[in-house]
Amino acid sequence: MINAFSLKVALLKVSDATDEYGKQRFEITSSKEMMAIPTNITRSEFYEASRSGYKVSRIIRINSFLYQGERYILIDGKVYKVIKTYELSHLLELTLESTNLKVEGKWLV
Repeated sequence: MINAFSLKVALLKVSDATDEYGKQRFEITSSKEMMAIPTNITRSEFYEASRSGYKVSRIIRINSFLYQGERYILIDGKVYKVIKTYELSHLLELTLESTNLKVEGKWLV
């Protein structure tokens, strides 16, 4: 496990909205960049998520005071969905699932 804040991430706060063409989308209402600690996915976490219908793609840790319930995270141009949070003293562990969403301006599409 790496114990250094070495991964640049952006927490995305989104809301349901309709674009100019009347299509339902997620509008990015705020984006907060920070550094995170990447961690390894354990075998038990992988199988437990699979039983619940999720596929764990990444696990990261951030300072807990920075998290305000954001459901999406952008890492290296890829959008992930937060499927679980776990408090670890002053850190918050976020379990992430890969999505097919992409950032286009102020939208997740």
